[in-house]
Amino acid sequence: MDETLRLWAPIPAFGKAPSQDTVIGGRYQLKKGTRVNILEGPLHTHPKAWERPDEFDIDRWLPENRAKQHPHAYKPFGNGLRACIGRQFALTEARLALALVLQKFRFAETADYKMDVKEALTRKPGNFELIVRRRQEHQRTVFGAADLRTDDMQAQAAVSGVGVSLTVAYGSSLGACEDLARTIADRGERSGFGTTLMSLDELGDDLPTEGLLAVVAASYNGKAPDDAQRFDDLLAAGLPEGSLSNVRFALLGAGNTQWVATFQAFPKRIEEGLLAAGATPVIERGIADAAGDFDGMATRWMNTLWATLAEEYAADTSEASGPRYQVQLLTEADVRPAIVSEQAYPVTVVANEELVTDGTGLWDFSIEPPRPSAKSVTVELPEGVTYDTGNHLAVFAKNEPALVDRALTRLGVDRDQALRLDQPSGGRTHLPVGTPVTAGLLLTEFLELQDVATRSQIQALAEYTPCPWTRPQLQAYTADTEEAEERYQKEVLGKRISVLSLLERFPAIELPLAVFLEMTGPIRPRFYSISSAPQSNPRHVRLTVGLLEGPALSGDGQYRGTCSSYIAGLEPGDVVYGYVRVPSPAFAPPADPATPLILIGPGTGIAPLRGFLEERAWQYENGTRVGLSQVFVGCRHPEHDYFYRQEMQDWERAGIARVHTAYSAVPGHPARFVQNAIAGAADTVWQAIEDGAYIYVCGDGRRMAPAVREALAAIHRRRTGSDDETAQQWLAQLEADERYQQDVFA
Repeated sequence: MDETLRLWAPIPAFGKAPSQDTVIGGRYQLKKGTRVNILEGPLHTHPKAWERPDEFDIDRWLPENRAKQHPHAYKPFGNGLRACIGRQFALTEARLALALVLQKFRFAETADYKMDVKEALTRKPGNFELIVRRRQEHQRTVFGAADLRTDDMQAQAAVSGVGVSLTVAYGSSLGACEDLARTIADRGERSGFGTTLMSLDELGDDLPTEGLLAVVAASYNGKAPDDAQRFDDLLAAGLPEGSLSNVRFALLGAGNTQWVATFQAFPKRIEEGLLAAGATPVIERGIADAAGDFDGMATRWMNTLWATLAEEYAADTSEASGPRYQVQLLTEADVRPAIVSEQAYPVTVVANEELVTDGTGLWDFSIEPPRPSAKSVTVELPEGVTYDTGNHLAVFAKNEPALVDRALTRLGVDRDQALRLDQPSGGRTHLPVGTPVTAGLLLTEFLELQDVATRSQIQALAEYTPCPWTRPQLQAYTADTEEAEERYQKEVLGKRISVLSLLERFPAIELPLAVFLEMTGPIRPRFYSISSAPQSNPRHVRLTVGLLEGPALSGDGQYRGTCSSYIAGLEPGDVVYGYVRVPSPAFAPPADPATPLILIGPGTGIAPLRGFLEERAWQYENGTRVGLSQVFVGCRHPEHDYFYRQEMQDWERAGIARVHTAYSAVPGHPARFVQNAIAGAADTVWQAIEDGAYIYVCGDGRRMAPAVREALAAIHRRRTGSDDETAQQWLAQLEADERYQQDVFA
C-alpha cells in the first residue's frame, strides 16, 4: 500500500508559502506569503530521493530501508498542519477492507489495464474494471486456523492460479473459428481467468509474455484467414527466441479434409512458431474437420482443455447450470390498430415460401458464405385496390419480441403493464393516445427502436443522469467541437448506435418512459419492389425479401432487420398493414411490348424484373408480340439461391427471354458477377441496345450498380472507340430518354 501511494498518491499536489522572503535551491526567489504548489508525482519519483524511482518495489518499505528515506520525499496525504487528519484511520480501514475482499472474493482483470488518471479533488484510475466472483467455501483464505486438513491447504494454494491471464486468439474468415474462440473466452472468464479475446493479427501486435494462450485457427487453401495475414508474416519471419518461454498454449486447428494437401497447414505453422519461441503446450493440438463431425471434435478438444485447466489451476471450469437466456413468447393481437399511416390498409398473407436451400456441401464456404434466408411472399390486397408492374409495396413492420423485451427491461416496465397516453397540448401523434394499451404492444407496433441516436437525443439522455461520469461521456458526442463531431460520426453514426443501445451502455441514465416515447419516432414503412404483374392476378402481390441479419456494427450481438425479420415470420392468414406506391423516378416497362429489354438483377434484385417477365409472358400467351429480354441474374450457386430458376428456364424455352447467369461461388463458371456476364455477352448487349432496348438495373447500389454501369461504358468504348467521358455522356442520355432505369438500394 505504501508503494502504491508513492507512485499514485490520492492527491495531485499540496500548497506551501514561505513565512519570510527566501530563495529555494539558490535559484527561485520567493516573497513572503507567495503560494507554491508541490506536485506529488515528481516529488515521489525524484531521482535524488529514490533509487529506481519509476519501479514498483515494496522492499523499499522494509524497516531498514525506510529509515534511510528523506523525511520530505514522501507525502501522500499532504504536509504539516494541512495534512489529512484521518490518514491513519484511512490506512487501517484500507488494510481491513483489502484483507476482507481478498478473503471473500476472487478478482480478474478484463484487459491489460493502462492507467487513465481521473482527477477532481483526488486522483483515481478511470475506467478500471475488475471481474469479481464470490469465493467458494473451499477457496476461502482462513486466517489463524491451525486445524486445516491437508487437502484444504492444497486447494487453497492451488486456487491462487485462478486469475492468471488467458489470451484467446482466432484466425477466422467465415466466423466459425471466431465463434469457438468466443465460447472459450466466455467460459474462461466465468472460470475466473483474466480473459482477453482478439484476432491473431491483433495478437501479433501485442504478444503475451506470460499466462495462458488459446488459439483457434483455420486454413484456407493452406493460407492464413483474413484476420491472421499479418500474424502469418510474423511466423514466417520468426518469433523472437525465448519470447514466449513463460507462456503455455492450447491450439485447435479447423479445416476440411477434402483439401488434403493444405489441411491444417496454417495451424501447424502456428504450433511450430509458438514452440520455437519457447511456449509450452497445455494439451495436444486439436483438429476439427468441417467434412466430418466438426462440432463433436471441437467439443471433445475443449472438454479436454477445461479438464486440464481445472486440475492444474483448481479452477471451476464447469458449465453454468441452466440456460443462459430466457425466451418469452409473445401472443400477437388479432387486429393491429390502424394508426400506422393514413395511407395504410390491411393486406392478407396468402403464401410465404423459402427461396434458399441449404448450401452445405455445394461449395467451399471459404470462397463465399451461404446466403441467409430469402422469402417469396404473396399477399392479397383489399377489394378495389390494384397495382401496376414495377410498383412498390410499403410494409409497416413490428419490432421483434426480443428487441421489445430489451427496451422494456431497460425502462423498467413490464410487458403486460397497461398504459393510457394523454396529450394535453394536442397535435399530431403516431401513438395511440387516449386508448388503453399494454407496454408490450406500444413498443412492438408503434416505435422505431433501431434508429441511430441523434445528437439532440444524446443531449436529452445527458440531462437524465445524476452520474458525474456518464454525463461527460455523452456530452463528448454533442459538444460543438471537431473532436466531438468526429467521435459522433465514428462511434455513433458509423456503428449505428441507437438510443436503446446507449441506455444499455450507460445504466446510470434514469430516463422516464414518457421522455423515451417522445424522443422515439414511429415505425416507418419499408418499400419492396413488387415481383409480380397485375395481369396474372390484379389483387395478388408477390414480394421477394432477403433477411437482413449479421453482427451488429456496434459490436453488441447480432443485428436483424426490423422489416425483413418480421416478414420472414409471417404465415398464411396473417394480416399486415401497407400500401401500393409508385416509385419516383418511375421504374416501369415500356408501353410497347415489342421493345427489347435488358434486365439486370442479381439476388433479390430480380424482384421487379420477375414482374416485368411475368407481364411479358402473359402478353405473349395472349397473342401479343413481345421483344426479347436479355436477363442477367446472379447468385452464389444454382442449387442454393437461384431465385425463380424454373420460371426463368420456362420463359427462356418460350423465347421470351435469354438468361445469362453469374455464380459467385462456382469455380470455373464464366462469370462470377453480373458485370462479368455483361462483359461476356458484349456483342448481344450492344446489339440489343442498338435495337432500342431499355435497360433496367435493380439491386445493390454501392457495388453492383456502379460496376454494371462501368461494364456498359466499357462496351460503348470498345464498339465506338470513344473515351470514358463520351461513354458516360452516352449513359446519361439513355437515362434522360428513360431507357436506363435503376431501382437500387443500399
